[in-house]
Amino acid sequence: MSNEKDNNSNKSNQNDKDDNLSTNHEEEKANLKDENIKDVSESLDGNLSNETEEETIEKIKSDLEEAVDQKMRALADAENTRRRTSKELEQTRKYASLSLARDLISVFDSLEKAVETISEKKNDLAEEMKNILIGVEMTLDQLKQAFNNNNINLINPVGEKFDYNLHQAMFEKENNELEPGTIVEIMQPGWTLHDRLIRPAMVGVSKRAKKEE
Repeated sequence: MSNEKDNNSNKSNQNDKDDNLSTNHEEEKANLKDENIKDVSESLDGNLSNETEEETIEKIKSDLEEAVDQKMRALADAENTRRRTSKELEQTRKYASLSLARDLISVFDSLEKAVETISEKKNDLAEEMKNILIGVEMTLDQLKQAFNNNNINLINPVGEKFDYNLHQAMFEKENNELEPGTIVEIMQPGWTLHDRLIRPAMVGVSKRAKKEE
């Protein structure tokens, strides 16, 4: 009877030990699982954090590059505008007297024609008329000097090759001694203001004489 109690007691103690071992094993598994989950979570958080930082840095770099590019473009546009405005102002100053030059050239033509006409009969003129002619000649010389000072230049191209940019052909004249297209006569001189044409020179140009058959 006593032996049965002892056996039952031993079995009970063994069961209790097994239960304790089972419980401990389950707890260890649960703890290990929790630790694994924590490690994975921390790892993911770290990766996400690193990725977020890299993305932020890349975005900042991209924004800076875009800002620098926009600034450089703005500076380039400003410089182009400054150059264009400066060039326009220079052109305006350079050719500001174009209309006045045209009007003065007409006056010059009239004075020059008058001097040429009267000079042919200078010896037959009264003293007063001679003095008037001298005054007109002096005025013409002063006008020429004013033209020269303001880069208003005469085109007087006798013997030069015809240039359609500066000359206007009025007639052709046969001449075998000169190259065809050479200016042989000027009906009216031309004028330029700096490099801009005010009036083309009206000219006659040479051409080959026809061979007799």
